[in-house]
Amino acid sequence: MNVVALTALVDRWRPETHTFHLRAGEMTPTLQDVSMIPGLPIQGEPLCMNTASDGWRRQMEDLIGMAPPPPADPKDRTPAGAPFAWIRANFGECPEGADRDTLRTYTHVYFWYTISRTLFADSGGKLAHWCWLKALTVLEHRWSWGTAALAYLYRQLDEACRRTGSGGIGGCLLLLSVWSWDRLSVGRPRILNQRPWPHYQDNLDREPTWTFLWDNVSEMTSDPKIMYMHYTEELDTLTAEQVDWEPYGTYYHIGVGMADLNPKCTEEARFWRMHCPLICMWLVEYHQSHRVMRQFGLYQECPPQWQDTD
Repeated sequence: MNVVALTALVDRWRPETHTFHLRAGEMTPTLQDVSMIPGLPIQGEPLCMNTASDGWRRQMEDLIGMAPPPPADPKDRTPAGAPFAWIRANFGECPEGADRDTLRTYTHVYFWYTISRTLFADSGGKLAHWCWLKALTVLEHRWSWGTAALAYLYRQLDEACRRTGSGGIGGCLLLLSVWSWDRLSVGRPRILNQRPWPHYQDNLDREPTWTFLWDNVSEMTSDPKIMYMHYTEELDTLTAEQVDWEPYGTYYHIGVGMADLNPKCTEEARFWRMHCPLICMWLVEYHQSHRVMRQFGLYQECPPQWQDTD
């Protein structure tokens, strides 16, 4: 992903509206993009539980059999979680002939590691937080991972544009990158040797999501400082005619000509324009689809109805 282009874009994010403010108009990742790009479920219970970190090491030992050692200095307030290096060292490979309980433990850890590096990555990029493992305690539980991932991304963008915390960008950057590449030419990479679209007629759940279109792209090799200034100028002069508002096809004809798109991408389309709070553990962020109606091929009221997101 082009971090420089994302940085220039994040500078145009407004926490008060949860949208990017561009000359072309307001834009933002929505629940439609959550369905189309990573294929996450929207329907389900909000991802909300007690996130108190008291005794989290003992709880982790009860769940997966071990926990990272406490810091040598008692005053060192390390976050509740495990470094990715510790997870790889202790759970990098499941032993052969493992029993069912061991397989379940390694499955828990694998899912924890994966979502901590993709959906809920923090700006530091070194730690898997304990709360995501706790959410996976019941693998069969139907959480609304899509709304949780979008709420987390919104909060990470809020903090990144204010330059709080480590100053980096967290959240699902795959979602943000593909969303940007689909709509904006600014920082868009060149697609290299697009692979044939795979077919899994016997198992439609294995069909790729929209992200597959960007499976193999070029990397930026130019000077970051120069490219940041260049991307900033392009974003400042971007017009509405230069934006692809509906990259997936029209709102009522999504993915036309793409019969092998994963069915999870479109099966929850009825939720895409919800005007609702998005919940992720301790975070509550509003999904303000009414501010970006052009992304759904609909008329955009200007100015849109104001709602405080504080």
